[in-house]
Amino acid sequence: MSITSLTTPAPAIAQPRHPGHAASVRPADRSGLGSAGPGDGPEKMRGVRLLAVWIGLTAGAWAVLGGAGYGLYIALHTLLP
Repeated sequence: MSITSLTTPAPAIAQPRHPGHAASVRPADRSGLGSAGPGDGPEKMRGVRLLAVWIGLTAGAWAVLGGAGYGLYIALHTLLP
């Protein structure tokens, strides 16, 4: 069959569900989960729990930094006389 065929073209694979809407089945927020409704987000962490998480993350970051620094210190003292 040629491109210039006189037959009507086949319908598109994905038809819009409602007139005027796009045929995409992807949610509008692009997160892949869709939304439950306006304002229905995850519960925010507040108060003492938030402070504890921040302190834990800060202590962990300093521990990693300190460990890396100490490892570099040992490596340099081993390599240098």
